[in-house]
Amino acid sequence: MMMMVILHYPAVAPTLAEVRADKEQAAAFFENEVPGLIDKTWGMNEETGRMASVYHFEDKATAEQRSFRRANNASLEYFDVAAIAYTKPLREEATA
Repeated sequence: MMMMVILHYPAVAPTLAEVRADKEQAAAFFENEVPGLIDKTWGMNEETGRMASVYHFEDKATAEQRSFRRANNASLEYFDVAAIAYTKPLREEATA
């Protein structure tokens, strides 16, 4: 079962370009050293200024990175990708 993890953290820069540059430098060690990391993306909620990184891991055991969370004051939310895809379609059907 593939796991999707959303890492929430406060916005660290005023613009998306600055955030991207900062996070690419700061997160490089994490992305390279974690076994089982399949994919990563990130974004900012412009209304709240809250940042989130989304990591896809092979399973929940691999996704549980306690030392990284402690070092970065981060919290995690776990989602079973297959279960979400089953209950929430990726695209909503158009209504006529």
